[in-house]
Amino acid sequence: MSTTGSLTDFSLTEIFQFIEKGRRTGLLTIRVLPESQATLSPVHYIWVYKGCIVAAANRLDQQGLISLIEQHQWASNHLLTTLDKFCPIDKPLGLSLRNQGALQSEQLKQLFYIQVLQRVCALCQLKDAQFQFDQNLPIPAREMTGLSVPAVVLRMMIEAVNQVQKLVDNSSLNRRLCTSSR
Repeated sequence: MSTTGSLTDFSLTEIFQFIEKGRRTGLLTIRVLPESQATLSPVHYIWVYKGCIVAAANRLDQQGLISLIEQHQWASNHLLTTLDKFCPIDKPLGLSLRNQGALQSEQLKQLFYIQVLQRVCALCQLKDAQFQFDQNLPIPAREMTGLSVPAVVLRMMIEAVNQVQKLVDNSSLNRRLCTSSR
């Protein structure tokens, strides 16, 4: 079953509430409209399992997590390719690499922060995009660190980011009003 819509109709907060409350499993795809793209990738994929966010990427080739590891120079492409052959295909890649000694637990946490939390916070700034949630699609273990966060936590983060943005907007408005009245 697929649920589709626009961020002008349903906020990211409402989408995560839907995922969390229903303990949904599947893939949330967010397509950024060209006019609101700014510096974001045109498509974002967020995998959820029973209401928890388990992975995120801007590609479907199952190379996103490996690419992040390489970017941070925690392991070479050659080492990752070699180790990847020994990782079970049904277990999260991040945990497998940690169990093989290629990653430390702190690196795994940092990868999850970059892969999921930073990406979702960046999506909070979107005013208009299309979304599609497809239930019960397989979750690619090659994109998973093995960590997860309940959708409710991301929902609260989004709400906090939005509140800060409102404060900043109101603060700059007040500053302009004070400056122009002098």
